[in-house]
Amino acid sequence: MNKKIFALVIVTIMIGLVLSACTRSATSKSPTDTTATSEIPFPVGTLDTSARVTEIVQQTQNALATPIVPTVQVPQVSTPVVIPTTAGLPTRVLLPTATSVPVTVPTLSRPETYTIQFGEWPICIARRYNLDLNSLLEANNLSMTSSPEPGTVLNIPATGTWTSGERALKAHPADYTVISGDTINSIACEFGDVDPLAIAAANGLSSPYTLNAGSVIKIP
Repeated sequence: MNKKIFALVIVTIMIGLVLSACTRSATSKSPTDTTATSEIPFPVGTLDTSARVTEIVQQTQNALATPIVPTVQVPQVSTPVVIPTTAGLPTRVLLPTATSVPVTVPTLSRPETYTIQFGEWPICIARRYNLDLNSLLEANNLSMTSSPEPGTVLNIPATGTWTSGERALKAHPADYTVISGDTINSIACEFGDVDPLAIAAANGLSSPYTLNAGSVIKIP
């Protein structure tokens, strides 16, 4: 709005100057007259006032109609370089692998005496401790058909070894499925040369060494 007012003011001033020039031209002396000072006269042309005014007005209107577009300096923006990082990625965690814990099996040694448990008999004890069967029976006044009650204390001979065939009745180490009425002592007798306490140690059992029918236990 201010630019238009400024342009109109300029047009008004220019029109005034043109009209003033025309007035001076009309009152000037004839080119045939001479001055008292002997100045050399010069010709004064006739001005087309209306045409000049029209030209100035037209130029002003054109200037107002032409929009002035300001030059805007657009800053150049460099494209950022994205550097991949490992942030946010899941971290791989290495879990320790399961390792078998070694089981300490008690060493079977020949005792001086032994108390018969449920499911045991003299020949079973002879196999287990690598005893001479006849020496064991004689030391306790027993025969091959004797069946001492649980709680009977046997005297164990200090000499002699098993000579009545293989001590082991079943191959082991092995897995064994418990049946009703089994004990660690009866299972040891079933395998022949296995110590009941070794079965307890291999399966993490503690006194009274209770077994559940259908469970699978390790035989060392």
